[in-house]
Amino acid sequence: MMQVKKGMNLNDIKENNRLSILRLLATHKMMSRAELARHTGLTKMTLSNLIQEMIAENLVAESQQLSDDYQTGRKPVLLMISPESFCICGVLIRRDRLTLVTGDLAGNIIDKQCVDYPQELNNESLAALISEHYLNLIKRTSRPIIGIGVSSIGPLDEIRGLLLHPPEFGDVSNFDAVGILKGLTHSPVFLINDANAAALAEKLYGTGKNIENYLYIHLMNGIGAGLVLNGKMHTGNIGQSGEIGHTSINFEGPLCACGSRGCLDYYTNIHNLRKRITALRELNLSSQLLQQTMPSLTDIIDAAHRQDPLAVCVLDEFCRFLTWSLTNALALIDSDFIIVGYEHNVPGDFIEETLIRNISRSPGFNENRQVKIVHSVFGSSAPLVGAIAIVSENIFNGNIKL
Repeated sequence: MMQVKKGMNLNDIKENNRLSILRLLATHKMMSRAELARHTGLTKMTLSNLIQEMIAENLVAESQQLSDDYQTGRKPVLLMISPESFCICGVLIRRDRLTLVTGDLAGNIIDKQCVDYPQELNNESLAALISEHYLNLIKRTSRPIIGIGVSSIGPLDEIRGLLLHPPEFGDVSNFDAVGILKGLTHSPVFLINDANAAALAEKLYGTGKNIENYLYIHLMNGIGAGLVLNGKMHTGNIGQSGEIGHTSINFEGPLCACGSRGCLDYYTNIHNLRKRITALRELNLSSQLLQQTMPSLTDIIDAAHRQDPLAVCVLDEFCRFLTWSLTNALALIDSDFIIVGYEHNVPGDFIEETLIRNISRSPGFNENRQVKIVHSVFGSSAPLVGAIAIVSENIFNGNIKL
């Protein structure tokens, strides 16, 4: 049940109760009235009245599905987010492609468009691409769009809505992602770093729902992280928290593109991994990785699962470097839970299992402090679901009025 704050009137209390119901239905998919009453602390009469209103407004609907604990007697009617309710637009800006979706309050993707970037990628061409495909997407739904979430590679200034100066992303610089979309809609627009978006998706809809403190590690061309502390997203002043890739693991190491020395990202980015494949080629001259011009992280992980000695050695190094940063981060935030997500769907648990072995051997991590590392339940879609989640979270918090 939401706490009643000083100065709240009856309408405020009613709206908070409605938002509590929506949050529960969105994050639990389906619940009976009895379950909602137990979770919210509302009386049956109050809850019944609110549900009837929300059904009439197409916010909530009754399902024909039976409750899992139904055996005999009267069938408990399950409630869910209405399939006729408003929808949310999510935009994911990655280095390799642009993706736009419509989704619902429960994080379900309804419609999706994936678009390649033009050869000349700059602020103008990116703005035109987003505008064109956003307008195409909303034409395909009759449901109102209540908000837009933009999940993007960084660095970002979330306060000003800017994509600052992302490396290896054409000539895009100080791109006003929020402003472009606000010019096309009256709906609110939110910008969030892709790793933070993924962490939020796990918090609202995934593994992190009941975990107070965890670290989401996003493995892509480099490494990013999202932090959930005391049950809330921690994004920092302008959305640049979690830049674990630019924490140093060797203060006298090589100069990183960011200007610091010995950054984790320098040692673990895909370009360095490819150099290591070439340098260690004698380990397995018949490795399929040597036949590929530009093997990806996914290719290397797949080869490691096939017991390719070259891939195993390269990933062992990768995980050793990552372990050094993770043990520092876990000690700093006092968390024992890590969720790992990838830019592309990756089968198996080579990375997770290697990290567990490494961390368990680190000082301070033993039988008294056991770290758990799991694969993201959303696979490569976590940052995209996070673009929906940032809007949902603002609805649940009352920042977007229904």
